[in-house]
Amino acid sequence: MTEWHAMSDEQRSAAWAGLVEWVAWLHDRYELSIQSRLPECWPQHPGIIEELWTLKMWREALYTTDTDTGVLTGHEAGGLAQHARYWHTDLRNLFTQITFYAERCAAEHGSGRRLSDRSKTDLKTAWLAADPRCGIDAPSTSTGTSPSRAPRLDAAEMHRRLELGSARGLDGPDSDHVHSLGDWWTRDLETGDWVKITDPEMHRRLDNLAATEPGN
Repeated sequence: MTEWHAMSDEQRSAAWAGLVEWVAWLHDRYELSIQSRLPECWPQHPGIIEELWTLKMWREALYTTDTDTGVLTGHEAGGLAQHARYWHTDLRNLFTQITFYAERCAAEHGSGRRLSDRSKTDLKTAWLAADPRCGIDAPSTSTGTSPSRAPRLDAAEMHRRLELGSARGLDGPDSDHVHSLGDWWTRDLETGDWVKITDPEMHRRLDNLAATEPGN
């Protein structure tokens, strides 16, 4: 995942549009207008934005698992199903405790209808026009590191992606280079964390190497 403040303007605009479309789908698929489970003003609450962004990334990692190599075994399918249950539990937890972020807003919006049926046809437009940073600057660091540094993943998150199949090592699961959700990552041998490769040339070389691997 990438922090909003670490994105370029173009990246942030694309990521925000993607989140809004996903939240609109979530709103109707999970009937979040009932009892105003999701306040219409969620783009004005940075905490809700971060919760939804995390749920979106988690769901994409879960439901885009690569199964092209064959049918999942019972154990693998059961593991994915369990992770899906965890996701849904977190979803329910968020919307049953939404007043943690928007105490005075939840009861003032919505009427139990889908977005496409609402008289407020400009609601998604208003969401798209919002700023995901909500005017909040990046956290300061004692080392003076620029917030534009390459994004990082901790070892536990990459291990989870490898287990789910949303990440694949260049030459096996123990590789120091891993492809996940469209990006290449390299292992930081000192910390064990994973650093996103932002150099286009290195990205291209790794793509070419991956294409020559057996099974690709």
